[in-house]
Amino acid sequence: MSLKTAIRTNTFLKTTAQKVEKIARRGVTFLITKYLRKNRAVEVESLHGPLKILLVRPNYRIGNALIMSPIIETFRQRFPDAQIDLLTTDNTRTLFRHQGVDHVLTLSRDAIVRPWRFPAMLRRLRREQYDLAVQAGPSSLTGLIFVRCIKSRYTMGKGKRDQRWFDIEVSGDQRHAYDMPQMFARALDTSCRDRPLMLLSSGERSIGRGELEELGIDFDDAGRAAPFVALFVGGHLDKRLPLSFWQESIDALESAGQRYVVFVGPEELRHAPALEQQMADSRYGALCRPRPLRIFAAMLHHARHLISPDSGPLHIGAALDVPVMALVQKRKSLKFAPRGPLDIVLWQPDAGRLLEAVTRPEQFQGRRDIEAVVPDPTPEMALTS
Repeated sequence: MSLKTAIRTNTFLKTTAQKVEKIARRGVTFLITKYLRKNRAVEVESLHGPLKILLVRPNYRIGNALIMSPIIETFRQRFPDAQIDLLTTDNTRTLFRHQGVDHVLTLSRDAIVRPWRFPAMLRRLRREQYDLAVQAGPSSLTGLIFVRCIKSRYTMGKGKRDQRWFDIEVSGDQRHAYDMPQMFARALDTSCRDRPLMLLSSGERSIGRGELEELGIDFDDAGRAAPFVALFVGGHLDKRLPLSFWQESIDALESAGQRYVVFVGPEELRHAPALEQQMADSRYGALCRPRPLRIFAAMLHHARHLISPDSGPLHIGAALDVPVMALVQKRKSLKFAPRGPLDIVLWQPDAGRLLEAVTRPEQFQGRRDIEAVVPDPTPEMALTS
């Protein structure tokens, strides 16, 4: 395990780093918004002619990056002839393959220890002379810096509370993470997909099929997989479930004769030996070690359900229109749980509850059993990015 992964998986180190980062981010955000000039309000209707647009979402988390994906099509609908570029990160750029962007520019997490790369990227973006720079997500300090400092003709985004940070302000209450693209769609007077979007080529889907066949999943002549559920053993800090939960869930699925594939990510690889030992004599399950991101997505594409805590793969499932079962441990995760008619939210479930939802999904789909346990989240509950 690398040092970087060890830090990310250590709860104390990770939470300490997050607290320090939050304090620093507040201070820098205050300085940026205090001393940068406030521009006059601009109407979307004033944007004419061939435009160069930069969408800015430099977030290293898969879920947060993917949540903004519908915004790409929203801008493409409104400005079909525009050059639309995307500034994202090196580990999330593959999420946006096959989508309607002309160029993808990336930042690396290594820029934290090589800060001179930020001015170099700013100079590069300034040379492009963008007509519109868009902060495509909430509360991103890095995004705010780039949007405000590349000297585009206009800026667009959603400010915090009553602060005006952009020429074109996006308005609306955000009760759920998926609401942000809808706000941009209303501002642009266009339609918008109500969940993330990830597009796979036919070749990628074929690769996913081949990977699953090697794990023992059969396909019929029409290319449909034998029904199976995908379990992602992962999550971020307090959103994770203990290894014992997954072991009990595997036993429950095995006893019920439910076919399943257990996926472990790089940060959960330490659990693989224990799970492999437990599944050594499995009749219905298979374990999949980490795969490249798009191959992993191509495998999920064939699943009947994806079962996962609040995590990046949860949003990959939603982006592929795979019904997801969100295992919610914390109330803050409700704002990120996919909310489609076939999606399921389970509040602090045990293995028995999970099996019940797998075998009788129609009793859980489209509802939020959390509502019987805790009050609804309010608009004041801040969404983090």
